[in-house]
Amino acid sequence: MTHPWTGKQLDCVAFDMDGTLLNSGDFGARAIRLAFEGMMAAGELPGLDVPPTEDAIRHQIGKPPHVFYAELLPEPLKRKALDLHHAASANEKTFLKDGSGKLFDGAREVLAELKARGWKLLLVSNCSQDYIDAVCETFALDELLDFRAAAGRSPEVNKPGELRRGLDQLGAKAGVMVGDRIHDGEAAQACGLWFIGCTYGYGPREELAGADALIDDIRELSGLLK
Repeated sequence: MTHPWTGKQLDCVAFDMDGTLLNSGDFGARAIRLAFEGMMAAGELPGLDVPPTEDAIRHQIGKPPHVFYAELLPEPLKRKALDLHHAASANEKTFLKDGSGKLFDGAREVLAELKARGWKLLLVSNCSQDYIDAVCETFALDELLDFRAAAGRSPEVNKPGELRRGLDQLGAKAGVMVGDRIHDGEAAQACGLWFIGCTYGYGPREELAGADALIDDIRELSGLLK
C-alpha cells in the first residue's frame, strides 16, 4: 500500500503524548477523580456531590489544561479549574513514580527504531510543563527525543506554533505528525506534515476523518513509514 509520503525523503516524526505514546487513560483519570474527591471533602467544590466519570475525563484528554479542567466543572465552579489542575498534577506525578503510569506497549521501541534510522523525533503535547517533564523523566524519553514542548504551559501557546518552532529549530523539512486528537491533525496541516491518526487513543473516531493513515497500535508505525 502506498501513502502520500511513499518515495519521499522524510526527516522527522512528531508525536503527541497522551493517547499516542502514553497510556494515561487509567492513571490520569484516577488522578483527576482523586483530586475531585479531595477538593469536595475539603468543601472547595460546593454543590458538587460526585466527580465526573472516567469516560468523561478520558474525553477531555488531549485538550490544553485551561480548557480540560474548566470543562469538567459546572459554570459556578470553573474558577476552581487551576486548583483542580494542581491537585490532579500532584496525583499524576505520584502515579508516574510508583509505576502506575505506562507507555503503550512498544512505544519506546518504536521511538528507538525511528531514532536509529536517523530521523528527528519531536514530542509536542497540549499538557503542562511539569507533566511533560515528569513523563520524560519517568520513561527516559529525552535520550530519544530531539525536541519536546508543552503547548499547554500557557493559554498564549498552542500546538501548531510549538510544532513549527520545533521543526524550525531542527531544520526538519518533511515528515509526519502522529496523534489521536483533532488538535494533532490541525497542527500537522498548519506545519505541512502528513497526519497519522491513532485509533487506540482518546479522541472520537470522527476527529481522525482527515488523517492520511490510521494505526490501531503504535507498533504499526515503523512499518507504515518504510
